[in-house]
Amino acid sequence: MENKVLNAVNKFSLLQKGDIVTVALSGGADSVSLLYALLSLKDSLGITVNAAHLNHLIRGEEAERDQKFVTDLCRKLGVTLFTERKDIPKIAKENGMSTELAARKERYEFLSRVAVGKVATAHTASDNLETMIFNLARGTSLKGLCGIPVKRGIFIRPLILCTRQDVEDFCAQNNISFVTDSTNLSDDYSRNKIRHTVIPVLKSINSSCEEAALRTSFSLLEDNTFLESVSSEILFKNLGEDKLYIGDAQNIPPSVFKRVIKKYFETGFPDISLDNRHIKDIYSICLNGTGKLNLPSNIYAAVKDGYLNFKDQNTKNAVNFAVKVTESENVNNLFSNNLIDCDKIVGKWIVRNRLEGDKIRLYKRGVTKTLKKLFTENKVPSEIRSKIPVIADDLGVIWVYGLGVCERTAVTKQTKKILNVEVQEL
Repeated sequence: MENKVLNAVNKFSLLQKGDIVTVALSGGADSVSLLYALLSLKDSLGITVNAAHLNHLIRGEEAERDQKFVTDLCRKLGVTLFTERKDIPKIAKENGMSTELAARKERYEFLSRVAVGKVATAHTASDNLETMIFNLARGTSLKGLCGIPVKRGIFIRPLILCTRQDVEDFCAQNNISFVTDSTNLSDDYSRNKIRHTVIPVLKSINSSCEEAALRTSFSLLEDNTFLESVSSEILFKNLGEDKLYIGDAQNIPPSVFKRVIKKYFETGFPDISLDNRHIKDIYSICLNGTGKLNLPSNIYAAVKDGYLNFKDQNTKNAVNFAVKVTESENVNNLFSNNLIDCDKIVGKWIVRNRLEGDKIRLYKRGVTKTLKKLFTENKVPSEIRSKIPVIADDLGVIWVYGLGVCERTAVTKQTKKILNVEVQEL
């Protein structure tokens, strides 16, 4: 299994010499085998390996057992371990989301906060296949069939070329102990039904179905990345003030132009979801060159004189914002809410509007909250919330107009390069 991990690291450039990598350690077979594999490769790769464990407080004594297990394991292996406890059921109830979604969001926030360098999660080729099937069963676009990304920001998946059988064999051959999450043994969850009933049927057809699905997801990802890139270029080339030029719609492939429509809608209404049916209907009136179409939340799409625009019939007085971002090497005011430490930004940064589920841990506030909750607490008018400027990197929101910068990217006396954000209300 170490060879497959090393192959993934080299093939996808997951790690470089000198990197510090934190393993997301649940205590299960996948994460424990990942920890052992990276430890066996750390000298040849020139990396430092840490671990992190979040106790979700969901499974009572079993959760306590898991935390004790990973604590004892890391002590035995001499691995630095970061641990925290979060009352996920309470958080899920307060934010009106499922327990599973709340656990995922809190886990990734925790990992992003405690990790110094990269975070390695134990997703395997088997997990990738289950994700593809799950998305297909619900109905999905090309993106949903791309499976689990091998890397996203600081998050990497060194086990992506390994199957669950590889993991089990590795643990058995090396006499490695692990704990078992009892919920994984039940068919109550959709993913477990896929794992216990669908996958065995596929393996009876092709014993290497996980590897085959992985090749398919990599191929689809290449296609999707290209289409997303082309649609973004077309969007920004034709984007005007509160309208989109669509005079060339007839000459643009449907797969690209529908993406342009979706991206354009999301820039103005990030909290509202359009399904494929809505996008198809909007695309039709764009081809016709004229028309009006009612959409969810009392919004309508209008095409006239070669332009598409979306109007919110609930809003009478529209407010727009002009955002100017400049880069500087001087930090003159550590107390400014509009300064971002460039070196703490992960991946690419972008200025956009709020998206559903966005949250931020504001500097010196000591708590993570959704933007929706913060806007309510700060009495931001509902009619302008969808237009408030937001800056985000690959890990999430790092700055919000009127609220400030997140703890992770706040400037300090050690900051060398900053982004200075200026906003003007129009």
